Amino acid sequence: MDTKAPEIDNFQIAKRLILESIPSRWKMYVLSIALMIGVATFTSALAWSTKLIVNEVFVSGSFGKAWSVAALVVGVSAALSLCEYGNAVIGKMLNRSISSQYQRELFNALVEKDISFFDRHPAAMMQQVFMSGRMAASVVVRLCNNMLTDALTLVGLVGVMVVQDPVMSVTGVVLFPLIFLLITTLSKRIKKIAQSEATLIGLVHSVGVETFQGIKTVKSYELEDRTKSRFSDAVQALEDRILSIARITSATMPFMQLLGGLVLGLYVLYASWQTIAHGKTPGEFTAFISAFLLAYQPAERLSKGLVDIQNAIVLSDTMFKIIEIPVRLKSTGTTTLEGKLASLEFDNVSFTYGDRVPAVREVSFQLEAGDNVAIVGRSGAGKTTTIDLIQRFYDPTHGVVRIGGVDLRELSNEALRNATALISQEVFLFEGTIRANILDGRRDATEDEIWEVVREAQLAQVIAEMPQGLDTKIGANGVGLSGGQKQRVGIARALLKRSKIVIFDEATSALDGESEREILSRAVSSNPDKTMIFVSHRPAILQWVDKVMLMEGGRLLAMDSHENLMANFPIYRSLFNISDEEEQNAPEESETIEEESA
Repeated sequence: MDTKAPEIDNFQIAKRLILESIPSRWKMYVLSIALMIGVATFTSALAWSTKLIVNEVFVSGSFGKAWSVAALVVGVSAALSLCEYGNAVIGKMLNRSISSQYQRELFNALVEKDISFFDRHPAAMMQQVFMSGRMAASVVVRLCNNMLTDALTLVGLVGVMVVQDPVMSVTGVVLFPLIFLLITTLSKRIKKIAQSEATLIGLVHSVGVETFQGIKTVKSYELEDRTKSRFSDAVQALEDRILSIARITSATMPFMQLLGGLVLGLYVLYASWQTIAHGKTPGEFTAFISAFLLAYQPAERLSKGLVDIQNAIVLSDTMFKIIEIPVRLKSTGTTTLEGKLASLEFDNVSFTYGDRVPAVREVSFQLEAGDNVAIVGRSGAGKTTTIDLIQRFYDPTHGVVRIGGVDLRELSNEALRNATALISQEVFLFEGTIRANILDGRRDATEDEIWEVVREAQLAQVIAEMPQGLDTKIGANGVGLSGGQKQRVGIARALLKRSKIVIFDEATSALDGESEREILSRAVSSNPDKTMIFVSHRPAILQWVDKVMLMEGGRLLAMDSHENLMANFPIYRSLFNISDEEEQNAPEESETIEEESA
């Protein structure tokens, strides 16, 4: 995503955040406002009480009044403490509730995005964006709870000051433009730095994730020093940005202290003259000074808070922009494949990723139900793109893809997803049990159906050796299983789905030859009405297919038997010879168990 976005409208973003948070939380807001008014009222009363303490107790010397004044001070302090406690608790509740709302909203929006969105946005961007849920909540809570409390308190204390000495209170009118000018200047600087900080947070996450995902490569090629250096540089750049923001936000405190000191000094001189020349009471002077000193903290928090929320507003803006990115491939069709055969047709299909060279060019073919086909070709031939188009991860740039004679764009979302089952080389498993991962294929499957696919995937013996059987827990992405075991679970999950078209994308590459033959034999013989597509040119695969599709440079060069392709296409012969050598040199299925991370 382009981080050099147009100028961010702080008011509109804050307004949207607040308005979206109110409907389901209006009772909390009402209670919070009542407590905020209580905090402001009792803080002001506390400042006013100092006048009574000085005039009614110390000046008059009445011990009897001391009891009533002391009781008043204790009562006001207790009420103030209760209001502050209640307001703080509600602030925490609002923060957590709003943060959860936007994290859920953002996650739900991301899950619905097109595959092309994830092609353009790295995982680091997702980490950066998830932070924005918390940042959005902080904007709302700061504005509607913390800063509103401070503003009401400030109004109450200024009221006390005006009542005690209207003339001296006018000095506050001079302070506000100076404070506003400072806040405006600092906010503009913070906004620019905050946008680059968000990018750097993503970079730090990206370097870390990339390193640990490729830790074997890092160690194999002795890249530890290089990755340490990259991470250190990214962290240092982020640290510099954070320190820049800290220096700017911290500038509000000394500025406020300087102004406060000047005003306090002037008032001491003014109050002394008023007391001597015009008979002002010490209590009035004390009440004014108390209100002024108590007003210092909320005024300081207000000025600092307005600067601090700039970073949160930048991340909130990023969150809204991502939520609002339209989903182009969301199926709006209503057609189902009920009663239709598992035929597959590409009608003059071409596809291009962005502005790059076409990945698939004018491909046309038709497969009937029960066909078993292999797609082969060199790297970059268009095999993966073809598979992605079958599943409608992308729409063709030109042409039409049909299943059962129906354009994929006319299918309902449920029909589209149920039509195909993919088993990839890198099987992704979720943290949980083996049973739960298999049931992801079809949640309403019976126990007998689960065991049927377990046997088809040659997983029964593996399950039998596990202490908890199908209920054995595994880590994220199958931690605790070997590569071959993960592929078997993936195969069982796909077969349980009962899709019309099953795609094996190098799905048995981690299995030994005997297991591979047994699994493919069962899969083909048990599903005679399904269309089986194998993306592989491993010799062991070819015995199970009726036809082979040879792709090169995004084009379908030929679709024929293995024997005819061997006789007529040198490219195919070279692929087969290389595969044959790899097959002969391939090790037995790895049973190395991936260790769980500490």
